[in-house]
Amino acid sequence: MVKKSLQPQEIQVWYILPALRKELTLEMKKLGLDQKTISKIIGVTEAAVSQYIKEKRANEVQFDDNTKEEIRKSAQLITQNGKLLFQEMQRLLYVSLQNKVICKSCFLHNNLPETCTICLDKKEGIIGENKTNEENIP
Repeated sequence: MVKKSLQPQEIQVWYILPALRKELTLEMKKLGLDQKTISKIIGVTEAAVSQYIKEKRANEVQFDDNTKEEIRKSAQLITQNGKLLFQEMQRLLYVSLQNKVICKSCFLHNNLPETCTICLDKKEGIIGENKTNEENIP
């Protein structure tokens, strides 16, 4: 059986976003919100919130302490104003990238060397540039 490679964006959608939702759920629960309120704020079912709380969903990703602190800050902001969810999720994805949380998941699902910096190279992904950056993959 051939193992399918996952693009970094697929890693974000399938692993990082659910893990961020889980951590936000746990932090919001600590702040005193009930499951129904949390589910409305983060846009998932009450069953999903229950599974996050019981550690039955989104357990594949482990966040470092710096990222967890940023998640705590975001949970407080989102709890005060649910309209900040999209903004804070984007910020947390960026933090996860900068802290190489996404890289760790990517290495697990792809045959890439641990020295890969494709997602961290600011030149990559610029619209209109069609050049490869082979020095990122040793």
